[in-house]
Amino acid sequence: MTMEARITRHVNRLFEQAQDTQANRELKEEIQSNLTARIEDYMERGMDEDLAFQNAIQHVAGLDDIFTGNHRVHRVPYWTAVLQSALIYSLIAWIITIPMRVLVEGNVLNNLLMIVSLIVGGTYVFYMLKNKNNHPGGEDITVIRTPLLMQWARRLWWIWAGFILVLWGTQAAVRFGSNLWYSRPIQVEGPYQFAVIAIAFAIPLLSVIIPLVVHRAYRIVSKYEVGDVI
Repeated sequence: MTMEARITRHVNRLFEQAQDTQANRELKEEIQSNLTARIEDYMERGMDEDLAFQNAIQHVAGLDDIFTGNHRVHRVPYWTAVLQSALIYSLIAWIITIPMRVLVEGNVLNNLLMIVSLIVGGTYVFYMLKNKNNHPGGEDITVIRTPLLMQWARRLWWIWAGFILVLWGTQAAVRFGSNLWYSRPIQVEGPYQFAVIAIAFAIPLLSVIIPLVVHRAYRIVSKYEVGDVI
């Protein structure tokens, strides 16, 4: 059997339960073209036909993954990048809150962010050491459910926005509620009181780290994808 026939048979098996639609036919052609190109590339590197074929088809998932949008990524570099982003965001937040240590709330928050940074940093170092012998381009892969990850990224942004509005509303009610109720002007007595109010409203914004990390995890999927079509 020729290589072209083997590729055609393999692709037909992937789509044997799929409907015969124009979109599916175009997808079949794309997968077959990518498989052919990948096999030719492997053979140019010195592989024989059988080994080139077996290596190439490993980069093509089943039809369920093709239609559900699941992506196979190199596990170690992907999660290393996610942990690295989380560490960078937590360190930035910790550095930003250092001037807030003049206040009790700011001191507590800064210490908390330092602990979070140490935990994330320790996890990052532990993960790197645990997987230091794994080759970056090896076959150690994981499946990322991209549509689900995208949904969570969007939900977290909405949840975060609602969280901020609720906390800001609570702060405004506690600090200025009586002034608004009795129609008294809101007065800020000096720079210190202004700093206290500004910090109280700024602290909740630091929770943006959570949706940022999830959004980053979604954005870098394609960067660490195993194959061109999966």
